[in-house]
Amino acid sequence: MNTSSTALSRQEVMKILSFGAEYYFESSSCDPQFDCLADKIARWRTIESISRSSLVRNYIAGESTPLKKLIREVIELSAYSDSSVLILGERGTGKESIARLIHALDKRRNPAQLVLVDCTTIRSELSGSEFFGHEKGSYTGAEHSRDGAFSLADNGTLFLDEVGEMPLRMQAELLRVIQEGTYKKLGSNVWRQTDFRLVCATNRHLEEETERGNFRKDLYDRISSWKCLMPTLNQRKEDIPSLVDFFLRKKFTDQDIPVVDNAVMDYLKERNYGGNIRELQNLIARIALKYVGKGPITLGDIPEHDRQMELPVKKSWYENPDLVESIAEALQNGYDVKNIMDTIKSLITRTALTFTGSNKEVSRLLGKSERWIQLQKAKER
Repeated sequence: MNTSSTALSRQEVMKILSFGAEYYFESSSCDPQFDCLADKIARWRTIESISRSSLVRNYIAGESTPLKKLIREVIELSAYSDSSVLILGERGTGKESIARLIHALDKRRNPAQLVLVDCTTIRSELSGSEFFGHEKGSYTGAEHSRDGAFSLADNGTLFLDEVGEMPLRMQAELLRVIQEGTYKKLGSNVWRQTDFRLVCATNRHLEEETERGNFRKDLYDRISSWKCLMPTLNQRKEDIPSLVDFFLRKKFTDQDIPVVDNAVMDYLKERNYGGNIRELQNLIARIALKYVGKGPITLGDIPEHDRQMELPVKKSWYENPDLVESIAEALQNGYDVKNIMDTIKSLITRTALTFTGSNKEVSRLLGKSERWIQLQKAKER
């Protein structure tokens, strides 16, 4: 809330929000002021309460900042909207779990009506039957009438996993059903109604696919009313202990869940997970299979081929690819060594000030005089 007489610029407000603020308004535009916040705070409290409920924890484990932001976003879009959702992320990041959570949180939907279609397994010649269903005798081999995904998902949720793999012909037919809410079974002349929340997931960059002509732009616009970006496991490694406990509880009863030795947990945290959560889940399943007895899980319970995997070598800060790329870009744009060094000095000073806020402390930290610090700060004005 801004109570000063001077309104902040749009860029300033956006910067405040980028630092983690949830809401911003000018006090002069709302009277009485706290009426503007009452409904907002009520929603925040509801979302926070749901985020800590067993309903959510049955699907997701972890306390990292990226995960908390994702959970709050999912709760809000599920409980307060009927929007279609596009879940983006690498393979194994838990996109299906998020889709199931969206369905579970939507009180307007029949909890039994979650229909999952894996678009990677759909045969082009049978895709119509998969989605629309068919009447008996509608094609060779159709010995019985069958309901398709559009019928089964009515009043529920239709989850299309890896939607980027869907054939173009089927994309056009899906778009028509989304727009009109009607369809016909193969071999039937009867129009049927269907109403479902559409949730799609993909590890592809669909915007690039639309430019290449591999995915319809109008369908992309329809399915991406709300987009959720899944963090990789390497981006939320602080969640590994919670995930390990989550997966062990699926293998053991509450009374028999073994303690994980610190050395094992350190090993699990240091690994690189190219396969994300699914890779960790499979590893825990192998460890659980090998584990016998009543003691803790130790390094000896890790299968030999997993123990022999090389851990990633931690690079020095100055080997960071982003830093190297930034320096290369500066050189290509005509900056000389002095310009680059002056910029780096300024950045170092600014970073040190965020730690302490005191010229004296920064002077001690950097081994420079307070006068030098003052000069660096003056250059930025």
